[in-house]
Amino acid sequence: MQTEKIEIDNSGQGISQALEEAERFAASMELNKKGRFHLRLLVEEALGMVRAVAGEFKATFWLEWRDSIFRWSNSGTCALHIEARADLNYPGRREFLSLSTEGRNTAPRGVMEKIRELVEAGLYGMEESLKFQTEYGAGILDYGTLGMVDGGMSQVLYSWSMQKYKEGVAGTKTGDEVAAEAWDELEKSVIANIANEVRVGVRKGSVELVIVKEFER
Repeated sequence: MQTEKIEIDNSGQGISQALEEAERFAASMELNKKGRFHLRLLVEEALGMVRAVAGEFKATFWLEWRDSIFRWSNSGTCALHIEARADLNYPGRREFLSLSTEGRNTAPRGVMEKIRELVEAGLYGMEESLKFQTEYGAGILDYGTLGMVDGGMSQVLYSWSMQKYKEGVAGTKTGDEVAAEAWDELEKSVIANIANEVRVGVRKGSVELVIVKEFER
């Protein structure tokens, strides 16, 4: 099953409709109380990220459901999609940022803000610079490279995976103060604790965010 596609933007257009569509979707899939709550949180996190993206852009929001391949199972997988385009190029983004209070982009704080920066970079034509570093108290962690995966299709310029990022951080957290701090951030993150996977795929002219969650009904 797939919901209607809803046009949204970071001025707030379509946000309330997207939340309402998510409620209808949860009811039609007969999710239990916990499942509905988790879906609502994931949608709110994703739409909150949309509102925080710099510049102006339009995006399309929809949800998809796939039943478990096992007939005896009452579970399924929900994929939340946000596909966005922007006309603002990299020089335009630099000008936009120069008008901000600090005259520079604020370093991402938290997992969802890191995802937001990846989305912005893809939207604004910075595919060649999709390596991001976050400064922690003890040093710097390159989260863009840690989460990078093979896109699997020729038209995909860059693909980032939250699970790949978690694996990278987990593999170095012992004895590494920077990675340990990043792991602590992951443990406190709503999106990292609820979603089974988050992917950011960058193509020329567009970016797609996909949040995947398995549900029991």
